[in-house]
Amino acid sequence: MSKKKKSLIIDASCIMAVIKQESTAQDVMEKSEGYQLLSAACLPFEVGNSLSKWLKRNLMTKEAAVKCFELYRKLPIALLDVDFETSLSYAADEKHYAYDMYYLDCALRTGCPLLTYDEDLSKIAKKRGVVCL
Repeated sequence: MSKKKKSLIIDASCIMAVIKQESTAQDVMEKSEGYQLLSAACLPFEVGNSLSKWLKRNLMTKEAAVKCFELYRKLPIALLDVDFETSLSYAADEKHYAYDMYYLDCALRTGCPLLTYDEDLSKIAKKRGVVCL
C-alpha cells in the first residue's frame, strides 16, 4: 500500500528562487521535499510577469528568460482554481494585493501549509491559521 503524499501550496516567490537559481533555491527544495506541490492558477502568469520585469531592467537576456520559463514548465506543480470573490474579500480585509490572497485562498481551502518568501503574505496567512514553512 503506497503512502499518499502530503500537499503544499507554493507561491511565485519560491518558484522564482528555484528557476533563477537564487541562493534560496536549495531551501525551497529542502522544504518542499516529499510534498505534492500545489499552487494558484495565476502562477504561470506571475512567473512570466516576474521574468518580464527582469528583462525590462536588463537583468536577464531573452534567452535566459525563455530558459527559466521552460524550467518552470517542467516543475511538477498542480494548479488550483482561484476563488476570486473570496480572495478579493481577503484583499479588502487585509489591505493587500489580490494575487497574494489567491495563494492564501488555496491554502485555506485545502488545509495545506504554504511555502512563501513573502513576509507580508506569511504574516497574513499565519494570522488566519495557515502553517507557513
